Amino acid sequence: MENPHNVTRPGCTKAEDDKSPTGKRRLLPIEEAAAYLGLSPRTLYNGCGRRSKTPFPVRPKRIGRKLLWDVRDLDAYIDSL
Repeated sequence: MENPHNVTRPGCTKAEDDKSPTGKRRLLPIEEAAAYLGLSPRTLYNGCGRRSKTPFPVRPKRIGRKLLWDVRDLDAYIDSL
């Protein structure tokens, strides 16, 4: 039985649905965002909590319980260093 929440847009394959028109994914899950920044996923988890003492400068987008980081926000953060 397929997952009913795993729905793609009409006329798109799953691979096309995960990517923006430029071919890159815009929202990254925590493991990919950590690899993109060269950090440990635990560092991002520790900094993204709502009551974190040392919050990470880039806030994730929350979709349900899933945390996703926007590549544009990550790039802006890297450029500001």
